[in-house]
Order: sequence, then C-alpha cells, then structure tokens
Amino acid sequence: MKKIISILMTAMIGLPLANGAVKVHTIGDSTMAEYDENTTDKRGWGMYLGSFFDPAFVTVNNRGKSGADTRSFYTGAAYWPSMKSQMSAGDYLIIQFAHNDEGTVTNGMDNLEYAEYCQAKGLPAPTDTRGTNPQTTYRDFLRLFIDEARELGVNPILVGPICRKYFSNGNIRRNGQHDLGDKFSKIENGVLYENQSLPANDSSMSYVHAMREVAKEKNVPFLNLTEATRQMYLEYGEAQCTQLLFCNGDNTHTNAMGGNLIARQAAQMMKDAGILAEHINIPTSITANPTSIEIGETYSGVAQNKEFLLTGFGLEPASGTVSLHATGALTISTDKENYDKTASVDYAGSTLFQKIYVRAIYENAGENKDSVVVTFGENSVSVPVTASVISLEGGSAVSATWTVNAKPMPEPEITGPISAAFTMNNMAYIDYNSSSKNYFTDGEETGLTLGRFHNSADGSSRTPWPAGEIDENASRYLDFAITAPAAMEVRITKISMAIGADGTSTMCYHINTGFGDGFTGVKTIAERQHMANRVVEHADITPTLTIPAGETLHVRILPWHDLGEEKDSKYICLRSVKIEGQAFEPGEEGNLSPTLPSREGVKILRDGVLLIEQNGVVYNAQGMVLIRK
Repeated sequence: MKKIISILMTAMIGLPLANGAVKVHTIGDSTMAEYDENTTDKRGWGMYLGSFFDPAFVTVNNRGKSGADTRSFYTGAAYWPSMKSQMSAGDYLIIQFAHNDEGTVTNGMDNLEYAEYCQAKGLPAPTDTRGTNPQTTYRDFLRLFIDEARELGVNPILVGPICRKYFSNGNIRRNGQHDLGDKFSKIENGVLYENQSLPANDSSMSYVHAMREVAKEKNVPFLNLTEATRQMYLEYGEAQCTQLLFCNGDNTHTNAMGGNLIARQAAQMMKDAGILAEHINIPTSITANPTSIEIGETYSGVAQNKEFLLTGFGLEPASGTVSLHATGALTISTDKENYDKTASVDYAGSTLFQKIYVRAIYENAGENKDSVVVTFGENSVSVPVTASVISLEGGSAVSATWTVNAKPMPEPEITGPISAAFTMNNMAYIDYNSSSKNYFTDGEETGLTLGRFHNSADGSSRTPWPAGEIDENASRYLDFAITAPAAMEVRITKISMAIGADGTSTMCYHINTGFGDGFTGVKTIAERQHMANRVVEHADITPTLTIPAGETLHVRILPWHDLGEEKDSKYICLRSVKIEGQAFEPGEEGNLSPTLPSREGVKILRDGVLLIEQNGVVYNAQGMVLIRK
C-alpha cells in the first residue's frame, strides 16, 4: 500500500493545482538560507527562488539554516519538527544538504560513531556535532525527510548541493563537488584511519551520488544542481566567479548575483522536469527580485535597509538607461552610500544586473505603504514596500548590562522590570593574568582587558578549535537572555557589545536571536569574519524585536575558527554586553483586568491596581518604580 501511495504522489507532480496557491518549502544549509541585508553580503539561493514562480499560485517558505547538516536539521526543535506544522497536502519540499554533512572533524565519518570512538580511547569528545556518512546516516536522514513529507501529502524533491568554488586545472575539484574520495576518514574494527582515498571512478564518498541513489530508491525527482553550478562556475571562470558570484574571501557562500543565478537555474531545472512548470516564469525582460519588500514590524524613527535586484537578459535595445524613483518615506541608492529619491542605471550587452538599496525611515505609527518605481522605455515595474510601524512613546526604559572584562562572569546590572541571565555551551571562560594580558586596543585606548572564551568540550577547560569550520556550530555559544515581566511586553531597541579576538585573525562569529528554551524564531542579526587580532570592535545593532509578556529572548554569540587545521589558544573576547529596550503594557493602555489571575512576580491589590515585583523592586504596570526593597 505504501508503494502504491508513493507512485501516486510521484505521478501528481506537475499536475495543475486544484486548490489555488501551494507552498514550496526549502530545507538545507547556509548556501540556501535567508540573510539580513544589514548584516552580511551573503545571499542564499533560496532567498530568490520565489521570484520565478507566479505568486498567485506558488509561495516559497525558505527554511535553509546556516550550519545545518541533515541530522541537526531533523532533530532541531526549531527546524524540521516546527516546519512540518507549516506544510499541507499538495505542497512541495526541496531538500538540499551536504556541505555540513561532510563534517569538519569527521571528514566523512558519522559524528556519533566518531564520538563513541573518542570515548572508548579516552579522547576529548568532539564539540562539533555535525557530520554524517554518505553511505549510512546521510541517506537515512534524507529518507526520513521524504517519508515524513509524504505522510503529510507533500511532494519531496532532492536537489544536489551547489558546488564550492574549488578550482583546479580548469575544473572544480572533487571535494568541491561534495565527493570526499581524495581524502576522508573512517573507523573500522575500532581503528581510526585518516587521509584515506579512492579512485576517481569510485563514488562511495560522494554525497551527491548518495542523494541520487536515495532519489531512485524512493522514486522522487532529483535535480543535479551540483553539476549545474559546476558548469556555471566553469563558464564564468575562476576570476569572474570570485569577482561576481561569491562573497569576498569565501569559496562556499554566494552574493546576491550568485544566489540569484543559482535560483534561476534551479527554477529552470524544475520547469524542465515538469514540476510546477506552468507556474514558473524565467523572465527575459527587466524584473525586480524580490517583487515586493515586506519590512514587517519596525520602530518609528529607526532606519531599515533593504535591497532588491534589477535583472534583465536578452534586452532590446541592447543598451540603455533604467530610471528609478522612490515614494513616501523611502530613499534609494546604487552604491549603498549616496541615497536620494531618484536613481538611474545604465546597461549594455542586452544584460542588466544591478542591486538597488532601499532605506526606509518611518515616523507615523501603523501600516505604511510606499514603492520604488522602475521605468525603462514605455514599461515600468513597481516594487511595493510595506511596514508595520510601532511607536516607542510611553514606554519604560529597561536594560541588562554585563560588564565583562575578567572572571568571574559578572551578574547583570538590570534597569526596569526584567530579569536576565548568562549561560554558555561548549565554551569555557578562561581568565586573564591581568599583568600580562591587558593588551587590547580600542581606537586610541590601549592596555585594555577583555574576557576570553574558548572552545570547550567540558565547559571548563580548553579544547582545540576544529579544523575547516566555515560556519556557525549551533551547539557552541555564549547566551545572554532577558525575560519580560509577566504582565508587560518588552520592545528591544538596541543590542551592543565590545568584541574581539585573541591569538588569531581568523576568528568569526554570528550573533543570533531566538525565543524560549527551544530557541525558536532564529534571526542572525550580526556577522563578522576574520577579526583583527587584539583590536576591540563594537557591535551596535538596532533590531526590531518584541518579547511577549513572560517570555525570554536569547542573544547568542556563536563563534567559529576559520582555519584548515586544528588550533588551540584562540579566543573570542568580550568587554561588555548590553541589551536595551522599553517595557509596555500589552494591548491598549489600561486594558489589564483587575481579575487577572496571580502569576509569579505579579500581585493584585484589593483596589485592583496591578503591581509587578522583580529583583527586589516593585513597579506599576507602566514600569514606574514604586518601592525598592
């Protein structure tokens, strides 16, 4: 019976949509993920896929996750389990993994198998929990995604991972195509064998071959985007790939042009395979990508920076000028420096590819709608920009400050009716000898001391940083958390810290936010690659984050050491961390009921006045201090 259902589901792919719009869900790693234009120049190809579908029939839910392998995405509560609740019968699921399944320490071994080996040999446990084997666990997790999607009536599609930009002798190297056959590790009969190799015609260590085999076994479509991107890179050549398609100094992650071209290629492959073909449009005229910009919630008076791509292929006439103008609260720029209400872009060779930067500063609370209008000849394209603007008037200031500079970790200094805490995972706080280690510089200031944090398997002593890390490890972090009071919501207006690296110039980090014990709703709000050694940098971030009453926001710093070999005595360092915001009564002012049930930190007096008691301070519902104990 299961086989019959599988055949019927496969046969349904490409048929006209019976009930209107469906969703195409995408799962994968950082090469597919969403990125904030204010944070980094990385762009996952999943960000652009939706622009090649007819939005009246198809929307894209891109859930690519930086640092994810198949196991961590499947088991992470904020990822596959939560995503299944978003999928409906008739939807489609694109699955692209391999970059992190190859592992940084494991080199093709399954991480759990390697961890068992380390335990048996009395070696430190690996702090990087990523890594699957292409013959075993990689295939197993692909099967789980397929089977569980089909149980929901969803159509799975396997997509080969995009190539890395590993050029050699006019081709992309074997490991750039996700085949570790030239160098891998394995464990046999309790013995670890490293630096193993296989003949070129042996695909046993190829993740792409393994994915293709699972696709045949499960009778699902396989789109070989690995081979398609290999051909694309070769057509551009190494120099042009580096200049046009990839992030600076990065052989894995694409920029806006690279991500857009790969999404275009993926859409074309879907169309050629008959998957949603009648709803896929590969344009040859000038188009904007994305076709609209939804800023979502933003605070009044706070600048929001967004972008879209103007693209055109096979244009007539072969050269010309495109004009743009912005309405309302918007200004635009082509260089991210000079913003105005108007701009123009020249093109030649029948091809246009230009990034347009959009800045929005809203003053009026409520829903705001503006647009950027693109005019070329007698044709025009409008890019709508919408935002829900929140006023910060009337709130009560709250903040939590950790004045980090040496062990022990200080308790936070708290203002307002919030609580705060610090934790860390797979990290150790290593103290300074202040007489010899106060050598950080911050502008003209010298001789500064920062708190040092190191990779750690046990949370107290150093463990060498793994080799070959190119992205965050979700299980290694420093966590700064604040909890809103039980009857007030907190709107975060600023997250700031002084941060640096010690002993290295190849330390990198993400700053992510998420909510609750499950760390849900993850956003990357800052990224830094290759910090200068012993130079203090300042991260000053103005997010739009609202903490619902009684809930907890986590601000996590996730470091990694981008080096091709294992290294010790390399630190990410902090001087201070501060989270600021304003507390508000949820909903309309004075809307709290005097019969609200008692909760922790809340007292209801006999006259119906609601008070909040936290950290020895009593506040009224508007956050005004009434009593200090």
